[in-house]
Amino acid sequence: MTPFEPVATLRARMLRAAGWLLGGNISSQALRLFSNLILTRLLVPEAFGLVAAVNTLYFALVMFSDLGVWQSVVKSERGTQARFLGTAWAVQLVRGALLCAVVLLIAAGFEWAGAQGYFAKGTVYADPRLAPMIAVFGVCALLQGLESMKLALAQRELQVAYLSRLEVASQLIATAVTLALALVTGSVWSLLIGTLTASAARTALSHLYLPGTHARPCWDRDCAKEIVGFGKWIFLSSIIGFLAAHGEKIILGATLTTASFGIFSIASTLMMAIMGVYGALNAHIIFSALSESMRTSEKTTAQVYQRVQQLADVFLGVIAGGIFMSGHWAVQLFYDSRYQDAGWMFQWLGLSLLAVRHQVVEQLMFAKGSPQWVTASNLLRALGLLLLVPAAHAWGGEKAAVTAVVASQFISWPVALWFKARHRLLTWPSERVWLPALGVGMLAGWALDFIILTFLR
Repeated sequence: MTPFEPVATLRARMLRAAGWLLGGNISSQALRLFSNLILTRLLVPEAFGLVAAVNTLYFALVMFSDLGVWQSVVKSERGTQARFLGTAWAVQLVRGALLCAVVLLIAAGFEWAGAQGYFAKGTVYADPRLAPMIAVFGVCALLQGLESMKLALAQRELQVAYLSRLEVASQLIATAVTLALALVTGSVWSLLIGTLTASAARTALSHLYLPGTHARPCWDRDCAKEIVGFGKWIFLSSIIGFLAAHGEKIILGATLTTASFGIFSIASTLMMAIMGVYGALNAHIIFSALSESMRTSEKTTAQVYQRVQQLADVFLGVIAGGIFMSGHWAVQLFYDSRYQDAGWMFQWLGLSLLAVRHQVVEQLMFAKGSPQWVTASNLLRALGLLLLVPAAHAWGGEKAAVTAVVASQFISWPVALWFKARHRLLTWPSERVWLPALGVGMLAGWALDFIILTFLR
C-alpha cells in the first residue's frame, strides 16, 4: 500500500458520506423552511418568539451538560467494544434524567420570577406561557437519553446514509403533526408538540432502524474514566460554546418584545437552514475523517485537513457573500408584511457564516485530544457577545445589536491561527480560498439583486 492510499480511501468514503449527508440535510432544511413558511401564515410572530426562547433555554441546558459521549465513541480505539458502548449509554441515560430534573426546576424558577415581576413587561421572559412550555421540554431530555448508541457507531463508521434517512423520517413525522395542530388550533403549543414528536421519532428509529447490535447499559470503570476524562473538556467547551453561538438570544430575549424576538427568530431560522447543512458535515464527516486520519499518520492528517478546509471555505465564503448582498429577498418574496424586518437581519447574519470557517480546525483540535483550544476559542466569542451585544443595543437598538452579534463571531480567529501555526498547518493553500470565495459570492448576490429588481419593475 502506498502512503497515499489511506488518504484516497478515506477521501472516497468521505465523498460518499458527504453526498448522503448533503442530500439528507438539504431535504431536511427544505422541509423545515416549507413548514416555516406555512406556519408563519397560521401563527402570529409572538408564537415564534416564545418557541425560540424555549428552544434556546433548553439547548443551553443540553450544551451545559454535554459530556461528549458520542465524540468519545467516535474517537476511542475501544469505541466499538460492547462494554465501552454500554458504559457510554449508561452515562447518557443518567445525563438525560438529571437534565429533565433541571428543566423542571428552571420552569418553576421562571414561574416564580414572573410572578414577582423580575422581568420587564412585554418581553419574552415575562410571558406567562413560557414556564409551562419549558417544563414540557423535560420530556425531550428523557427521550434523548434513551437514544441508541447505534447513532454514535453510525457516525464513527461514516454510515451517513442511515443517519440521513433517520433524520428526514423523524422530521417528516414531526412536520405533519405540527402543521395539522397549527391548522386546527392556531396555538403556539402546536410548535412545541411537534418538537416532542421529532424527539420521540428519532429515539424510536435509532433502536428500530439502524443496523448493529443493541448495547446494554453497564458500568466499566476504565471506560467511564476515558469518557469522563475526554468529556470534561467537552463539558466546559460546550457551556462556553453555547454562549458563543447563542448568547445573543439570551440577551435579546430580555430586551426585545415577544413579537420582535419572533421576527429575529425567523432570520435565525433562515440562517440555521444553511448552518444546519454545514454543521452536519462538520460534526458527522469532518470530525470522523480527521479522527480516522489521526490513526494513520500526521502527514495524512495534514493532507485531509488542508483539503477539507478549502472545501469549507468555498461553501461558506460564496454563501456568506451572496446572502449579504441579496438575502433580504428570501424574506420579501416568501413572508408576509409582519416579518419583513427579518430581511436585513438575515443579510447581516449571513456574514457570520464566514466567521465559522475555523470550525474545521476546531474539529482537528478535538481529534488531536486538545479540546481546551476549542474552549479558549469559544470563550473569546462568548465574551464578545456578552460585552458587545448589550452595549450595541443600548447605543443603537436592534440594528447595532445584530451587527455586534456578527462581529463577535470573528473574535476567536487568533486562537485558530495560533493552533495551526504550532502544528504547521498555517499554510498558503489552507488560507487562500476564503477571501476570493467571499468576493465571488458578493458578485453573484449583487447580480441576483439586480435581476430581481429589474424583473419587478
